[in-house]
Amino acid sequence: MRKILIIISLLSIGLSNETTLSGLVFFDYTFDLSDESDGYNEFKFKRSYFTFEKSLPDGISYKFQTDMGYKEDGKNYLFLKNALVKWEFGNGNLIIGLQGMNVFNISEKTWGHRFIEKTPIDLNKLASSADMGIGYAGNFNKLNYSVLITNGGGYKESEEDKYKKVSIQLFYGEKKLVKNDGHNFGLSCTFEGYDVDSNTSDSKSLISVFGGFAGNGLRVGGEFDLFTDGGTDVDSQIISTYGNYEVSDDLQTFLRIDKFDPDIEEDNDDEIYMIIGLIYHPVKGLTIAPNYKFLNLDNSDDKSMLAVNFQFKF
Repeated sequence: MRKILIIISLLSIGLSNETTLSGLVFFDYTFDLSDESDGYNEFKFKRSYFTFEKSLPDGISYKFQTDMGYKEDGKNYLFLKNALVKWEFGNGNLIIGLQGMNVFNISEKTWGHRFIEKTPIDLNKLASSADMGIGYAGNFNKLNYSVLITNGGGYKESEEDKYKKVSIQLFYGEKKLVKNDGHNFGLSCTFEGYDVDSNTSDSKSLISVFGGFAGNGLRVGGEFDLFTDGGTDVDSQIISTYGNYEVSDDLQTFLRIDKFDPDIEEDNDDEIYMIIGLIYHPVKGLTIAPNYKFLNLDNSDDKSMLAVNFQFKF
């Protein structure tokens, strides 16, 4: 961690109008309402990002971003999430290096509350948010497109096979409904081969259809996601809808409902996940969100919890 902090400090020397250094921190308090002996009552640091971006002459820019959080074993980690060079080329941008993926980035800006919960695809680990590779993104008026060729393992893992992941996104409309009024609808799809065993190979793919609208203080969105793994003959499906209403300049209310089916062919394995709550902005940069989370599992007991999520941005 010390090495990365030194790098960030060196990069921040001589900040100019073409240079930005920003940070984003997520933490929360959660009380488990489930009747279980291993229930929890804790304050927890969830995620911290530090981002350095700089623009150079001739349409060149670069970006470095660190990502610190917790693994499933409870230990914290520090990764480099973005280390990319962007070149304005033709009607778009050629992007080389460790970069954000084009699978659920638009849905994330429609949902708008990453500090409370990940998007459905990210939450259920059907795709990574960043990966190493090369991509090109551009637009024709309001029709946006993006094509990526990446390792496929995400930014937390090194490449382990000969296959590459191809990701394509097409969408029409506003990119960031969390900030701007408008609408969007589009399609993301990925394809990647892999070795089932020493003699057999197969592929896995993901198709996501998404859309959203923002206006008059209301923001709503939804998505349908289908993940297919040819090697295991398992198809997973997500249907999700989310909404946000601005009560005042400082106060919002939100609701999200996900239905996740990890194996379409299996019965009694659906998961219904609901989040409802308030979002309060007391001062610039700080967001406080008291909320209730409920998880209904067909094959086990329900889980519910009260939480207060915090986001600090600078």
